[in-house]
Amino acid sequence: MLGRFLKTVGAALLFAAAGVSVASAQNYDGSGLLKFGVFGQGTFLNIDQSLPAIASGSPGGISGGFSAGYDLTLHRYLLLGIEADGSFGDVGEKVGFTDYGMDYLFTVRGRLGVYAHPGWLIYGTAGVGFLGLEASQPGGGRKSAQSLTGFVGGVGTELEWSPHFLMFAEYLYGDYGETTFALPQGTGFPPQDHSADVDSHLFRVGVKFKIGHDYAHDTYVHPEDYRNREPLK
Repeated sequence: MLGRFLKTVGAALLFAAAGVSVASAQNYDGSGLLKFGVFGQGTFLNIDQSLPAIASGSPGGISGGFSAGYDLTLHRYLLLGIEADGSFGDVGEKVGFTDYGMDYLFTVRGRLGVYAHPGWLIYGTAGVGFLGLEASQPGGGRKSAQSLTGFVGGVGTELEWSPHFLMFAEYLYGDYGETTFALPQGTGFPPQDHSADVDSHLFRVGVKFKIGHDYAHDTYVHPEDYRNREPLK
């Protein structure tokens, strides 16, 4: 029940961010900005297996990724945006008698943030995640892969480094529910079901690059460089 509610909240925030960005961009000249980022990531999965035997494990590892997004600065202190990212890495571990490993992880999220200080943003984020997960039997070469969809939400902070760069740190939690892998057992034998409940914890540190001129930076961070530019009516 809680998972379903969180997914609904995440989807609502995502669509609200997209809708308000389009509407507000017509009234606030120069406040919208594209950002592209790269990051290092600590990835930790929680896997609670129920079939063929009850077992739990926490595969973890270091991965890297990229992001792209559009942010809109509203009324000096408020930021509204949308962001997509992808990450890849060697994350896997044996749970019971089954090996589990991550192939990829993509998210699409809305962002809502507040500037605690000019150049320092604190934000919350929520949306949808897509996790590529593989299950296999050690030494047998038999494997099965699934693409899981779930709720992703978290918090983060961004710090201005220069007019064109910023540093960021972010935590994301993902809930992908329960899934079943049908592992082949060889000729003449039916596949064996491996069922597990999966969630993820992501810890990211990276750099974002601004594309275009950041008029919000001129207005709020360095107002002395702002040349009487007013929002469009």
